[in-house]
Amino acid sequence: MEKFDTINIDSFKNKCSTRLSDIFFHLFPAGRIRGKEFIIGDLTGKPGDSVSFSLDSSKLGVGGEFNGMGGQKMFSDFIDVWKHKKGVDFITAVEDISVLIGSPIEKRAIASIPQPVKNVEQDKGKVVAEHTYTDPNGNLICTIIRKQFNDGKKSFLPRLASGDFKMPLVRPLYNLVDVCTSDTVIIVEGEKCADALKTMGYVVTSAMGGSGAPIEKTDWSSLQNKEVTIWPDNDEPGFHYAESLASYLIPICKSVRVLQPSKGKPKGWDVADAVAENFNINKFLSIEDSNRKIINLVDSSLSASQYAQGKSPPYQYLVEETLPKGVAGVLAATGDTGKGLITLDMGLKLAYGTVGKDKVFDSHITENGSVVILTAEDEADEIHRRIESLDKDGYRFRDTGHDLKIIPFPNYGGTVPIVTVEKGRPTITPEWQNICDQIKKIEGLVMVVVDPLSSFIYADVNADPAMGSFVTGYFASLATETNATWLLIHHMAKVDIKNPVTTPEHARNLIRGTSAIVDGLRFAMALWTPPEGEIRYICKSLNIEFKRNKIAHGAVVKSNGPANREIRTFLRNPNNGLLEGCTSELGLVRHGTELDLEELVSCIKHAARDGKPFTQTGRANGIAYHKERLADRFHDRGINNLQEMVQTLIDQGRIVKATAGGSKSKKWLDVPGGSFAEGDGEFTTGS
Repeated sequence: MEKFDTINIDSFKNKCSTRLSDIFFHLFPAGRIRGKEFIIGDLTGKPGDSVSFSLDSSKLGVGGEFNGMGGQKMFSDFIDVWKHKKGVDFITAVEDISVLIGSPIEKRAIASIPQPVKNVEQDKGKVVAEHTYTDPNGNLICTIIRKQFNDGKKSFLPRLASGDFKMPLVRPLYNLVDVCTSDTVIIVEGEKCADALKTMGYVVTSAMGGSGAPIEKTDWSSLQNKEVTIWPDNDEPGFHYAESLASYLIPICKSVRVLQPSKGKPKGWDVADAVAENFNINKFLSIEDSNRKIINLVDSSLSASQYAQGKSPPYQYLVEETLPKGVAGVLAATGDTGKGLITLDMGLKLAYGTVGKDKVFDSHITENGSVVILTAEDEADEIHRRIESLDKDGYRFRDTGHDLKIIPFPNYGGTVPIVTVEKGRPTITPEWQNICDQIKKIEGLVMVVVDPLSSFIYADVNADPAMGSFVTGYFASLATETNATWLLIHHMAKVDIKNPVTTPEHARNLIRGTSAIVDGLRFAMALWTPPEGEIRYICKSLNIEFKRNKIAHGAVVKSNGPANREIRTFLRNPNNGLLEGCTSELGLVRHGTELDLEELVSCIKHAARDGKPFTQTGRANGIAYHKERLADRFHDRGINNLQEMVQTLIDQGRIVKATAGGSKSKKWLDVPGGSFAEGDGEFTTGS
């Protein structure tokens, strides 16, 4: 060891002047260099640019923190910074720095130096681990000495095989022997995490210095053509490091993926924590939605030829050609349709019903399984009344090996928020995560209902696309992880009486927050109330008394797989209020007749818009006598057939008769809200 007295402190500082960046990176691994300054967010070491220290040899680390509230902390030099960060006295600071730069000094020599501050009780720290770095053949390159101090702080000192206390010029990866012999490697932050995960049988490595080490100072060549997974700590520095490292490794590795933090885990949660708490690491690593793959076009697995091999997996349904299994979707409806009753009935049938017999949305259920309904609107007594009305004899509560669980949140003090925003980033709340952890343990789970979504999301997903994307992506991952359908109950905008819904596409566009919600989910079902004229027509056809809420229409308005997208008609059961399918009873199975009606409405609409409206009867402008102006499908229709179709559309309220040209007679055909219907229509020449 070097001996020196009071006159040599200046020479020690000068010796350190060329190693200031190493000293500051040791103290603040998340810092960065900008010109001749070392930059960090604050004195705790968070990333940012609020605090700067000089790397100029003439200033020797002078800098400080300004907290914006009138207070400040200034430092005279790098030794002063070390004392503050480590919580040690001047002598210990100089001793530790001398070891770090590879020029150890005897404590008694330092003791003779006049102290700028009073001595404090010394805390040398305890060596708790030594992590060895080797070359591919197992030869020692460097040892990282990990020390723990009484105040909870820690330090990492490098010692080369030569005995010098300094970092190697080119830093090897940890566990390099294993890395070189494996095709798949996991990268974590720090040797402690690497050692913990290695005990689970994985090939795992870390960079010397962890996430605080400059990426370019590490030799990554041993990862050539390997499949790499990066598991960051659950904090901002970890995320930043993972993204930067992934970008750096793309040209080197066969594939790179970044693990997304496990939902609900605390800030700073890392691999070592996961191992200690018996976290299901195998499952976490295998779930595709827990990972974000970094695209590497050099990867041969991206070739389309892979899709020519074998038979594609079939689509699975809970409700035949209507409700797919194992995905996240939305059921949206206008007011007063009875969404809560529908989902309760669906839960009963899936849990206790008979496959191939019981129907939901006028289609048969395809399997039994356990169901969870989370309702924010219905309290326990109302649920009791509804189940009684749906199942008076209790025949569905048979032993199927499955169960329906209902959580009425009004009886538990209100809903639990799913997501919160921390530092501008959406985060799953611990309260919700606790519920999800319990749901995941339910055997035979096939569906989870969240009713309504808006009561559980304390944010405007309609106005905030980023939040909408986060929410839909989160529920998609839950569906994949549980292999269950997650059905989110949502609202539709009120249907304009002048522009009634006639197609599934129209209904889809009325779902609130369509771009954020519907586009981000795998399927969507819509329920809406048709115009009064159409309700009267349907009631008349069924020979039942007219009531405004007796009839509803519904359709699958989005599906990533095959689905029955025909518009279905539902009749409200007078005994319990449940909407039940009546499409077949009406004789409007909607493959031929309904499509014809829709097409005829379009022809009438365009004719009126062009100033050449039809009439229902008469040779001059009667629709049956001018079939050449209609679509080809109507050219072979008889006069009576076309006139009856027009009458059906009038009865349904989808077209109207209007006055025009000074006549008081309502005979000109138009759609509600059209120019002739509003009294503003003008005839064109030849009409």
